[in-house]
Amino acid sequence: MPRVRFRLHAHLLVALLAIARGGSAEAAEPLSATSRVKEQMLRMTDFLDTMLPGVLEENNITLHFRPKFGDLRDEEYMRFPFEVRYGLTDRTELQAGLVPFIPSPFNSGRDHRWGPGEAKLGARYDLGHAVKFFTDTTVGFETRIPLGKPPTDVNDHYTHVKPFVSAARELTRWKATTFYVNISYDRSVKLTRRDPPPPEVIRRHVLTIAQGLLYKPGEFGYFTEYRFRHIAEPGDLRLGHEVLVGTVWDVPLVRSERLRLPGKWQVELALRGEHEEGRGTDQGVYARVNWRTTLREVLEHTRVSGFK
Repeated sequence: MPRVRFRLHAHLLVALLAIARGGSAEAAEPLSATSRVKEQMLRMTDFLDTMLPGVLEENNITLHFRPKFGDLRDEEYMRFPFEVRYGLTDRTELQAGLVPFIPSPFNSGRDHRWGPGEAKLGARYDLGHAVKFFTDTTVGFETRIPLGKPPTDVNDHYTHVKPFVSAARELTRWKATTFYVNISYDRSVKLTRRDPPPPEVIRRHVLTIAQGLLYKPGEFGYFTEYRFRHIAEPGDLRLGHEVLVGTVWDVPLVRSERLRLPGKWQVELALRGEHEEGRGTDQGVYARVNWRTTLREVLEHTRVSGFK
């Protein structure tokens, strides 16, 4: 990765942390009863590519939006992933989403175009304290289906089926510290009849085991994580290793309500180092924003704006 790109990410990391720290004292105000319920519903359930155990309560609906700002720098398109999550029961959650993309205003090329990208369907089931050692465990699966002819970084033109397990335990010796484990198996399948994938696409199946520590005593959290990958391609098996160290700013509702920003905002930043056998080493910085809200809040804002 070029040094200029790394420095750009590093400056972004420092700037966002300074903004967050500068206003942290304002968020110490007490929440109303309604805001406490909303805060619980929109609690942090994931960051970057890490899942935390737990599901929505019955009949709750949330909307999640994760724009990919890195596309502005790297790609000829911009992705705008969004997802709807529904609590079918107190233990079962259903998910559906899309990853549409639009032309980048800064870069051009063959992928400088529009498209629906891919569809995502999934479900999660909360096992609670069913697994020894861990206090919370969730199992589930997700399916990603290509729509049209998306760029290969959006979808490699295969349908992906991924079962997963997410487990966590809060450590008693270290207050506000959680040890978590994610295990997933991403398998590429030919689910529908489609044109052959681009020649640069190599079909592969990936087993990922991630484990880490999350220290989150308040709105700010800090984490370190190691990911192990077993990658299977036609005629080739290899291993991958990735280490992340980062921070999460789970913006309090008090602050976002004062700024008249609907929903719950989450800023995620991490230093990353990755090595894949036979493919070399890469490093950089992740910077991501996660926005989530409730269906009721969206309808209320729509009504206030005068739309029918």
